[in-house]
Amino acid sequence: MGGSTGWARRGAWLIAPLALASTAVGCKGGDVPGAAPPAAEVSSQPSGATPGEEGGKEPATPVPGSPDDPGGSGASAALTCEQLRDAELQTSAFRIPDAPPGAIAFTDGRWEGGGVVVELQPQCAVGQMTGDPAHDAVAAVKVTTGGTGRFYALVTWRNDGGTPVPAAAVSLGDRTPVESVAVSAAPPARATAVYLTRGEADPAAVVTIRRTAVYRVAGPLMAELHRSDTPYHP
Repeated sequence: MGGSTGWARRGAWLIAPLALASTAVGCKGGDVPGAAPPAAEVSSQPSGATPGEEGGKEPATPVPGSPDDPGGSGASAALTCEQLRDAELQTSAFRIPDAPPGAIAFTDGRWEGGGVVVELQPQCAVGQMTGDPAHDAVAAVKVTTGGTGRFYALVTWRNDGGTPVPAAAVSLGDRTPVESVAVSAAPPARATAVYLTRGEADPAAVVTIRRTAVYRVAGPLMAELHRSDTPYHP
């Protein structure tokens, strides 16, 4: 009897650890409803991260001049034509042709004073014009005086840390509406304006020529490099 009892106790001791091990395997996280998943299955990606990105890493700095940095410099974004609608046009250090003296700054593309109205025209382009990597802006401007004059000018705004600063200009003449403005995509920096004008013997009230003129920035002036004319018939 004593021997049988001893064997029974030893069997119980062996069965108990096996039962505990079996219970531990059956309670593995994810198998039991409401249990937390095992550590290896929990994502370390922060919420809102894009799949494939490593959590916690800052985006790479764009390479100047690359498609990710259209401004052409790591510090200055490219100017936009929309910015010019509230930009300075004339300062104590810079004047545009045919405009009255004094400071002029656009408000929603317009300035008015002393019977003169200055308006930003929709013809505009962005590109490198002033010799640095940052993208500048070139646009047409119309100055309307108290008489019949409608004077047009081509103006370059320099990119000063993302702010447009008037830098160079050229007069296109009286009643010479601008049709388009473009800036060369590759060096050397050039701006091309297409506008309507007339011959020297033609009346001032008509336009008979479509002129394509190419300019570069030369100090405070936009110097004409060459032009070509074709007949224009309204």
